[in-house]
Amino acid sequence: MRTTAVIMAQADGQKLPLPLIIKGVPWARIETNAYPTFPRDHHYTMQENAWMDAVVWKQYLRDVLGKSIEVPSVVLMDNFDCHVSEESYKIMHEELGSYICALPPNATSVCQPFDVRVMATFKRNLRNLWLYEEQLEGDNDEDLYSPTARQKRMAMALRVIAAWDMVAADII
Repeated sequence: MRTTAVIMAQADGQKLPLPLIIKGVPWARIETNAYPTFPRDHHYTMQENAWMDAVVWKQYLRDVLGKSIEVPSVVLMDNFDCHVSEESYKIMHEELGSYICALPPNATSVCQPFDVRVMATFKRNLRNLWLYEEQLEGDNDEDLYSPTARQKRMAMALRVIAAWDMVAADII
């Protein structure tokens, strides 16, 4: 089950809601029927490859980030194309009253604030939770070894959220 989680936090260690991007057809039945059953404190969307793209990023800026930051704010982010697009700068400044401060291009290996401590801790938590996760319970007990796609999506979302919740503010 391909899923992308984008982790963001404030300088004081407060974690922002996760955008979970799940592989699938945007606005299909899965998205409109399943997501209301997911934990409410995070943002879920479908994208054909489970990638962050301009559409998903704009939705996250407006629906989640804009409600989570104090105005005015400076938001430090990597130099990924959709993060630093002209439209992203415009949304941040004109709609959200804040500013983007992008890391220099190709600086990931030397200047990536989240990579060393935060991402390493998050990924370790994610791996450990996956290893210790009990077998998924099915909607029916006919085939315990073949969980449905819906169960896999829910398990992935819960695992990612739990791993992020385990990252302490002092790590950030």
